[in-house]
Amino acid sequence: MWKELGNLLITLFCMVVNFIVLIMPDRLRPKLGERLGKLLLKTVSSYTETAREGMELVFKDELTPEEIERLIEANFVHMGLVIVEFMLAWRINRKNFRQYANLTVEGEEYLRAAHRRGKGIILYTAHLGNWEWLGGMVSFLGYPLTAIVQRQHNRSFDWWINKLRRSKGVRILYTRKMSQRDAYLALKNNECLFLLGDQYPLSNGWPVTFFNQPTYAFAGVVRFAEKTGASIVPAFLVREGWRKHRLIFGEPYQVEKGLPQAEKEQLLQELTTLLEKMIRKYPEQWLWIHKRWRPEDGKE
Repeated sequence: MWKELGNLLITLFCMVVNFIVLIMPDRLRPKLGERLGKLLLKTVSSYTETAREGMELVFKDELTPEEIERLIEANFVHMGLVIVEFMLAWRINRKNFRQYANLTVEGEEYLRAAHRRGKGIILYTAHLGNWEWLGGMVSFLGYPLTAIVQRQHNRSFDWWINKLRRSKGVRILYTRKMSQRDAYLALKNNECLFLLGDQYPLSNGWPVTFFNQPTYAFAGVVRFAEKTGASIVPAFLVREGWRKHRLIFGEPYQVEKGLPQAEKEQLLQELTTLLEKMIRKYPEQWLWIHKRWRPEDGKE
């Protein structure tokens, strides 16, 4: 009971902060995001250490320790901006989204071509830029979208954030107890299935190389595509400034049925390499606080 009460209080606090964000002048919102990010940097040591470990692992031969520290700070500032922008999603709708996000769209022809095939689209993306706005932006462009998300331990907070996501036209499926039938049905109905492919898979992972380090990636993207015939379309919403974003779609991938396992694993590696290229281009915009590499990686 006390745990539930504590969770409810946390959610209520977030709702109060959200109200303040919505009524404050827009010129102050990025400053709030910057301060929030720096506060997380100083107070949540587990996040800071995970980010530092990851950056030191992959950039040890490219960046000095001082450059890594500056990148960590920039990364947390970006995180704070994403949090504030997420709260502003209540202001976004189908009529104003292009103006509100100062949106530039690149490669939409790839999305249209995949949609014309009529077999569904798997939007393959990462926790890069403003991934929280990405699903809503695709929905507002006129492509029905279902997102596979992780259920939050705080049930009231989970309800609140997913109410916001659903208000943007995003249908929610949960990772742990999600119905694969619902995911396949979304693709059969020629919808977009939103998949984040950058986190360490708890199951159904295949070995890949990511930033020259052995690890694993979630294989579901290839399995879904093979079984349904859906196109895999890389998609990213990257930041170009405060409330200024570029929505980027990449060339589609198709997976033929009966493709040899080695070729399917090679395709997953290609997708992982694509994520790496985007992260290298925008390193401060990726969510480095996830443990993407594990000690057991690369071991037999």
